[in-house]
Amino acid sequence: MDVKNAFLHSDLKEEIYMKLPSSMTTSSPNDVCKLRRSLYRLKQALRAWFEKFHTTLLNFSFAQSQYDYSLFFHKSLTGIVLILVYVDDLIITGTDTRLITKLQVMLHATFCMKDLGQLTYFLGLEVHHRSNGIYLNQHKYIQDLITLASLEGTTLVDIPMEVNVKYRKDEGDLLANPTIYRGLVGSLIYLTTT
Repeated sequence: MDVKNAFLHSDLKEEIYMKLPSSMTTSSPNDVCKLRRSLYRLKQALRAWFEKFHTTLLNFSFAQSQYDYSLFFHKSLTGIVLILVYVDDLIITGTDTRLITKLQVMLHATFCMKDLGQLTYFLGLEVHHRSNGIYLNQHKYIQDLITLASLEGTTLVDIPMEVNVKYRKDEGDLLANPTIYRGLVGSLIYLTTT
């Protein structure tokens, strides 16, 4: 599920003022407005949203995992329901379909939600539902990295660089755009840890 305009649902605890939008005219050019709710790009936005969502789930009798703060659960005699939160995206699963449906109705009543249906892709993981289980892979994520690095059509090698070469920082050409390289390295690190 996706929470639409998630950050707009949360109240601010701090006093924050902002300049008026350029399209707004007032009698004084120094007028500002006080924010009562969070906005995107506001430093406090994510924390304020998560606090609001956390409080809502606690009111619905969910507990927060002590090992992963983005995981919430509710146990009952009929089963368990799990909610995994990533910013404004939710994965809801469990063994009690009646409770899952009830939770979805309560969330829709509290927040503006969009049900994205059965999970198929999340944070680089492809999810395949089969009769004998649920399977995960990262094929699409890897293909996207290959495309981003412009490595389509290259051949496989055991070691992608010359062996026993001594590299020096003052030799060779600088990368035209080191940001892409840093992004690829970060993506490869993410790939190896998921």
